Amino acid sequence: MKPQPNEILLKAIHPNLGVEAAYRKSLKRLLRDMRRDVDAMLAQHYPQGLAQDGIADGLQAALSRLIRLWLARLDKLAPHIAETFATQSMRHTDRAFQAALRDAGFTVRFRHTTATQTAFEAALGGNVGLIRSIGQQYLSRVENSVWRSVNAGYDMGRLAQELRRDFGISQRRAAFIARDQTNKAKAAIEKARRQEMGITEAIWLHSHAGKEPRPSHVAANGKRFEVAKGMYLDGKWVQPGEEINCRCASRSVLKGWGT
Repeated sequence: MKPQPNEILLKAIHPNLGVEAAYRKSLKRLLRDMRRDVDAMLAQHYPQGLAQDGIADGLQAALSRLIRLWLARLDKLAPHIAETFATQSMRHTDRAFQAALRDAGFTVRFRHTTATQTAFEAALGGNVGLIRSIGQQYLSRVENSVWRSVNAGYDMGRLAQELRRDFGISQRRAAFIARDQTNKAKAAIEKARRQEMGITEAIWLHSHAGKEPRPSHVAANGKRFEVAKGMYLDGKWVQPGEEINCRCASRSVLKGWGT
């Protein structure tokens, strides 16, 4: 991976683990708050012992009320969490890019441009939907588990087991989304900054992470691609870190800088 004459290769920029950890923490805190309210509702309204007439109606009303309340909260909380994540992603990607440039002997001050605003808004909008979906799917699982338990004869032991499973599934999905979206946001912001600076080529770097790496991504390691298009892999044009669970990175190619 040697540069050509009059070329400089910048060091690769990787997703910031602190941004990922903060995002994951926010998503898991949201789920814990939801679980707390679910547990409190069930403690008050779930039938104990033999079913009594009318109890299921009270449970249904309480569960429906809780779901409506949390769906409304998600509409308010999701944009705030997503904006914090997008802002941190842009800040850390810019800092890492500037550090790579300084290491190569250049000082660049980034400005807020149309391209970076577009990348920011894409990260923001996509994550608002994902945050809502985490909460919506968790509530849907809880609702299904509650009524399966009711139909089985109000088996609280079985319900507790299913609710633990539901919470675990949602927590794992939250952790995956935090990691995957951190990769995607970095890739989008990095591409925007490269294009603003007139950087047209980069070199793909496979992460060598994950138990089942994509063969096409492994084969792309060390190969050049056009920043505007990405690399053509598996029938489509992609940027490093853009596909689901992709942890690949790349090195910017500076042509004619300082000559």
